[in-house]
Amino acid sequence: MKTIIIYNLETDLDSKVLAAAHDWVDAFALQVDKVFVYSTHVGRVSLPPNVVVIDLGGGSFLKRLIALSKLIISFLNAFKYRSDLCVFHHMSPRTLLIVGPLFKLARIKQGLWYSHSKKSPSLKYAQIFADRIFTSTPSAIPISNSRVRYVGHGIKSQRLVDAFMGSTLKREGIIALGRIVPVKNIELAILAISKSGFKELQLDCVGPQDAGNEYVESLRTIAKSNRISLRIKNPVPYSQIPETLVGYKFIFTGTPRSVDKAVIEGAMSGCFVLSAEEEILGMTGMLEIWQELGYSNFPQLAEQINILGKLKGDREQALRVQLSEKAISLNEIRSTTNKILSEIC
Repeated sequence: MKTIIIYNLETDLDSKVLAAAHDWVDAFALQVDKVFVYSTHVGRVSLPPNVVVIDLGGGSFLKRLIALSKLIISFLNAFKYRSDLCVFHHMSPRTLLIVGPLFKLARIKQGLWYSHSKKSPSLKYAQIFADRIFTSTPSAIPISNSRVRYVGHGIKSQRLVDAFMGSTLKREGIIALGRIVPVKNIELAILAISKSGFKELQLDCVGPQDAGNEYVESLRTIAKSNRISLRIKNPVPYSQIPETLVGYKFIFTGTPRSVDKAVIEGAMSGCFVLSAEEEILGMTGMLEIWQELGYSNFPQLAEQINILGKLKGDREQALRVQLSEKAISLNEIRSTTNKILSEIC
C-alpha cells in the first residue's frame, strides 16, 4: 500500500496565497493509497477519504513546542507504513530540517518542492536531507544541485479549461495578476501599450498592493503621462480566478527571474501571454504560438500586442485553444505529481 506523508504551510481552500496547496494534496490522493498531511495551518478542506489532515499549529512558544512534538510523532507513526512510504515537503524546508534527518537515518525517501528566487537559510541546509528537490523551471530555484528536477508548475487545469470553453464573455484588455510590486515591472506593460497601435487597451493590475501606495502611484503617473487606462483592483479569491481570466485578451508578466504560476493559469484560460522573457513564453506555450504565426524569434512587447491584437474569429480562437493545451501539457498537476512520485516512491 503506497503511502505519502506531506508537510506543507497551509491546507485551506480559502487561503489568499496558498490555496493551490490543497490541489496538490488532492492530486497525490488520486495516485496513492493513503495520504497524511501535516500543515502549519488548516482551514476549509474538501479532500478524498484516503487523506488525513493534521493541524500542526504555531505562533506562541508553547504552540511551537506542541507543533514540534506533533512532527516527532509524525515520524514515529510513519513506521507503520515504512515498507512503501515516501515523504514530501511542499515549500517547507523547515520541516525537512526538523524531521528530515530522522527520515534520512531511517532510509525513507523524501522530496522537497521549492519555487522561489530567494535562497533562505533553511533551504541552504535542508537540501542536504532531500533525496530529490523539485521545482517548476531552472529559474525558480536559487541552488544548483544534481538532485534538482524540473517538473512544471503543477496546476489543476480542469476548472480553468471549463471556464475557458464555457465562457461567452468578450475578451478585452490586459490583466497583470498577482502581487503589485516593483519586481513585476508593470511599467513595461504600460509603455508597451503606449508604443502599440492599441493604446485604448485597458490594463488591470489585480492583486495585493504589497509594495504600498508609493509604487502604485508611480504606475498611475506613468499611465497618465502615456494616456493609458490603468485600474488597480483588489485580489481575486482563488475560486474566482478562472471566471476572471476568461474576460481578458492578454495576461502580462514582467518578472524576469521566474515563471509566475498566475501567467500559466492565464495561458490555460486562453489568454495570450505578453512577456519579454523566453523561459516564460516557453513554459506557457507562447513560443509555439509565435512559431505557428511564422516567427522564429518572438517580437518585442509592443509588437506582440500589435500582432496578437489583430487576430480575429476562428483563427484567434484556434490559437487560444492551442495555447491552453500546450500550457496544460507542460504544467498539469497530475503530470507533475506523477513525476514526483516516480522519483521518491
